Amino acid sequence: MVKPPQASEPPVTTQDDVKQYDPDSDSVILVPREAIKTDTIEWTEDKTPPIVTDAVIQPDKPVKHGAAEIALLIPFNALNAELFSEHQDPKLNRFIQYYAGVRMAMDKIDSIGLPIKVRSFDADAAAVTLPKLIAKEEVQNADVIIGPYEKKDLETLASFGLKNEIMVVSPWLPAFTMDSTNPFLIQLYPALSTHAQFITDYIRDRMRDKKVFVVTRDNPVERNRAQMFTRTEGVEAEELVIKDSSPEMLNTNLHDLMSDEKGTIFILPYFLKSEETFVNAFMRKLHADKDTREAIVFGLPQWVGYTNLNANYMESLSLHLSISSFIDVASPDYQSFKTGFYRKFHTIPDLNAFLGYDLMMWLAKSLSDYGQEGLIGHMDPQSYGLASGFDIKPVYKNTTGAPKEMNVPLYYENQRIRILQYKEQDFILVR
Repeated sequence: MVKPPQASEPPVTTQDDVKQYDPDSDSVILVPREAIKTDTIEWTEDKTPPIVTDAVIQPDKPVKHGAAEIALLIPFNALNAELFSEHQDPKLNRFIQYYAGVRMAMDKIDSIGLPIKVRSFDADAAAVTLPKLIAKEEVQNADVIIGPYEKKDLETLASFGLKNEIMVVSPWLPAFTMDSTNPFLIQLYPALSTHAQFITDYIRDRMRDKKVFVVTRDNPVERNRAQMFTRTEGVEAEELVIKDSSPEMLNTNLHDLMSDEKGTIFILPYFLKSEETFVNAFMRKLHADKDTREAIVFGLPQWVGYTNLNANYMESLSLHLSISSFIDVASPDYQSFKTGFYRKFHTIPDLNAFLGYDLMMWLAKSLSDYGQEGLIGHMDPQSYGLASGFDIKPVYKNTTGAPKEMNVPLYYENQRIRILQYKEQDFILVR
């Protein structure tokens, strides 16, 4: 049974105080040493210095050699929770699975001797606020901070990371745009614009001869969203505006759009749970109207969580999804991880456990090989973890004039995306 990091007790004043940074007052204060309590896993330090490479970010602080420190701020709020219970809160179980995957990675890191130190904190405990966590010496000395979950807390921590030149990794929230530039923030979930680019690149490379429509209902939000899919050179995508509000789309004629014998592609840029009804209605109508003609639908990763999509429609419309994580259950590595996870925690791992494992292994290897700068360079385009890969690239403001290379990134984003196709009642990897 995995034990989550527990909240620190309220500090008790003693004479054995240590200096800590207080973000509220922007000053150094005295904090009782006994107040500093963490769930700590340490590994033997390797005295071999990391490989020196050209850095994308040039921090002013001294580069650490031979070891790196990671702080994990994970929202448990689980002081008395029964872990891995059948009646567990789904949100809480998500993070318990994630942390269990991290613990599996820690065991692996220890066994291969990487000089990495990981400290975990319960970032959702009532007694420990984010300012208190930031004030801890272990967080201030970290090379990388993972988390937290809430957007407002992430924004606060990202500002702290920028000021102190500490990389902050956001592994759970969908990518969002920061108000100011921050080259010390990495968002692991690709933005919608990144998915749009990857989907249209795939169509250009594999399906260039087919007609392409981007489906949107007649409202400004969706039409603006659809424009992301019409910008790729080599793909002549047209907007298909659906004004029919009837549940069965009886007044919509899709048959006449499929006059091209080479096949027709329909991109549906929908991702909200509330949009599932429209997605299902459109696919039902397209399935009925296409007759024997080839129609291909492209959707987004959130469709994996849609529960009412008809498998027959998905098959007949050759549904393709862009997605940032995919588990190959036939892989020997998957079977090995699953067996080891069950042996350690007496339960079956879900996707969150694989993602936690992948992130920690990527961080450990990159930091030990190249230092902090290795997180935004040295990417192997063929390398994947058990469920996810990492291709960290800068995201810039949409400005004209100076070339992007002369600008400071808004943030960095993981742009490693895959394409799945629904075939023979299952999703298979096609890119």
